Amino acid sequence: MLPRLLKVLCLLALPALVLAGCGGVPRLSTFEKGVEYLDYSDYPRAIEQFKEHIKREGEGLAVCYNLGVCYQDMGNLEEAARWYEKALLYDPRDGDSLVNLAMVYQAQGRDMAALARLKQAADIEKDRAYPLVALALHHQKAGQLDKAREYYDQALKREQKSGYAWYHYATLHELDQRYGDAAQAYERAAELDGTNPATFHGAARCYFRLRNWRKAIENYEFAIHLLPSDPGLYIGAADTLTELNRYERAVQFLWAARGLEKADEAAIHDRLLKLYPLLQASEQARK
Repeated sequence: MLPRLLKVLCLLALPALVLAGCGGVPRLSTFEKGVEYLDYSDYPRAIEQFKEHIKREGEGLAVCYNLGVCYQDMGNLEEAARWYEKALLYDPRDGDSLVNLAMVYQAQGRDMAALARLKQAADIEKDRAYPLVALALHHQKAGQLDKAREYYDQALKREQKSGYAWYHYATLHELDQRYGDAAQAYERAAELDGTNPATFHGAARCYFRLRNWRKAIENYEFAIHLLPSDPGLYIGAADTLTELNRYERAVQFLWAARGLEKADEAAIHDRLLKLYPLLQASEQARK
């Protein structure tokens, strides 16, 4: 998944955006309120504010684009496409609108239209990895892994320090069962952006495949720190600790997983049944 980018208006171009409220305290404009609601994924209120902005100030690239983001995140693809297409009327060379519109077309099954928009964005945005990563993902989803790899390589030539490019490249390596390359790419992504739990989870999966249990548990623990509500992370960590013969700690992770929503009770129960005899035998051996 590509990162969601929001657009903001230039305050110099629209001096009426910030108005004085009671006591001279700045008050957010309707557009700014929309951006704030969108940032918190409150799409109905964001849409309401953006449409109120259009009534007062008229349409433009930023407000049309952000309305497209709202509808895209809500799964209303027709409305998302309509607003992105409107945004492109104001700036036909806006790379973010082109890429997001392509993602909408792809979700609608309009693959040729999606590919055309992505190529257009890549030609326009010659210094950014973002459109090339989108092209790579397009081919990756179609099973054209060699073509996807070409685009990832091009993306990283443009932006060596692009965390999301390294992350998505890692998913391709993992899909292609090149777990060593995948682990290295996930770790590179984590160095550049340490806020994405999926990066650490990916690295943990790959190190587990490589039987590098210590690196696997290290990455599982980082992922859990960032996303403590995901029971799958605790189960993965427990499996890794079992391989390290750390049975007591593995049991603790499984019980933690059991207390979370959407926990896989059957998977946890099966693991606990296997772990308790191992834990008992381990304690007896110590005695």
